[in-house]
Amino acid sequence: MKMSRRPFDCAKNRWRLCLHCTRGTFFDLLDRHSATRSSAISRREAAAAFHYARSTPIDAGSCGIRRHNFQRAIELMEQGRGQQWSLASRLRTPLEDLMSTNPNIAHKFSELSKRLADIQGSTGSADRATADRAAMQYRRLQEEWGAVVAKIRDLKGFSRFLLPPSYEDLQAAARHGPVIIFIASKYSCSAIIVPTSGEPHNVPLPSITLTELKNLKDRFARAIRDASTLGPKVPRNDLIVLLRTVWDEIMLPIVNVLEHVLNLKHHSRIWLCPTADFTSIPLHAAHPFLTKPDGSGKEPCLEDLYICSYAPTLSALVRSRQLMKKRAPPSFVAIGQGQPRAGESKELLAVDSEIELVRKIVPATVNRTTIFGDVQQLVPVTVNRTTISGEAATRAGALQALEESNWVHLACHGKQDSEQPYNSHFVMKDEPITLLDIMEKDIPQAEFAFLSACHTAVGDKETPDEVIHLAAGLQFSGFKSVIGTLWEVNDAYVEHVVKAFYENMFKGGVMDCTKAAWALNRATHAVKTKVPLEQRMVFVHIGV
Repeated sequence: MKMSRRPFDCAKNRWRLCLHCTRGTFFDLLDRHSATRSSAISRREAAAAFHYARSTPIDAGSCGIRRHNFQRAIELMEQGRGQQWSLASRLRTPLEDLMSTNPNIAHKFSELSKRLADIQGSTGSADRATADRAAMQYRRLQEEWGAVVAKIRDLKGFSRFLLPPSYEDLQAAARHGPVIIFIASKYSCSAIIVPTSGEPHNVPLPSITLTELKNLKDRFARAIRDASTLGPKVPRNDLIVLLRTVWDEIMLPIVNVLEHVLNLKHHSRIWLCPTADFTSIPLHAAHPFLTKPDGSGKEPCLEDLYICSYAPTLSALVRSRQLMKKRAPPSFVAIGQGQPRAGESKELLAVDSEIELVRKIVPATVNRTTIFGDVQQLVPVTVNRTTISGEAATRAGALQALEESNWVHLACHGKQDSEQPYNSHFVMKDEPITLLDIMEKDIPQAEFAFLSACHTAVGDKETPDEVIHLAAGLQFSGFKSVIGTLWEVNDAYVEHVVKAFYENMFKGGVMDCTKAAWALNRATHAVKTKVPLEQRMVFVHIGV
């Protein structure tokens, strides 16, 4: 009996339909639907209504991989992930090229973008009538803004203005090292490596399924929680088993491609871009925990081989690189709040000494890269150093310091709101600084932030691919390089990491935010005998 091939042909057509229609229809409609909402919270609620489609960007990427169309897979995932940040960032689009081509339309676009951004606060008013009027005004402005965007796309060289980025656009994220996208789909788990140039490389991860990844995520949460109850010298056996699994089943196949296909030199930088349940796995800490066959020492772990950073999305990393052009005289503020108002949080006894430690390490004079014509030179400059703590570390005082300083160290309680991630916040003396407060700030000259607080780089469980957390908010507001935390920070150990970090960061007297990933890598190696494993793993670098 001859079997019909029609079912197989239908399956093939469904994959083709997925690749073309998903991008052209669903993501575009969801984007337009969300854009009509006038506040970040209402946009998230609008997107959350499509809860049945949360996995669509990653499933579409997996579809592209099955069709061996890796560039399209990357484009689809980038278009569908981080939509809340994408919508917000449109109102802060750099306009230098447009300004030189058509200054009138550039000014009109800039004016409407500012008005749209300003009106968002009014739509959250407790007064219903005021909120309704603001929402109506927002929709009118949105229509006018859309008409201006259409006119800009008619200009020569601007046909793709604010359209989803192409692979060529996204590859700019890998300018200083490959970006590895981790794909967790019900169809398959894999990774795509975006190299500095050339075609992307697909790395299948056949040893792990989405179900196993979810189980691994839950086991990590338990192991981290249990480790916090152990003494500093007690072996973290459960964590070691899990990190060995991450090495064997996830990172080792990727390292093999980096070493033997891309010929990437050891101690080069790499960026990790996890999706879905991969966002809850400490990929940077992957470790074989094995002795070399000849007994000459330990097998290297991932951070022995490469300098790891994270990227919420490729577009976020590209945007941070673009903003690197905006430089200002160096200013450093250390903000500490260890004694919040009564009933808010427990006292943090080590904050004042941490702030004092940072103040002593940050030099009064540093070398900064300055461009003279086509030549880069290191020029000595004075650093404006400030500390804010105790009664002065209020919401208003800290927000003002964030706007006025391009380097920030923040030591306080960090609170993740699992129900409404935009309400995640830093605890100050009077009122908290929320993620929404941070997002409202536009600080293009900002460079580096060290968030010495709990849970600052953790998104919410319901929408992990939106990457809504405090560290991402600082990056969005303008900070190109951010140190954040994946879980609770122990006050007894943080000072060791902070000290080692800044000693490496300012080694040689240079003030350069692109050194942060290297400085963190060196710091966590330096404190191995003083700080337990889970408190070294907790810190991650995000950005350039």
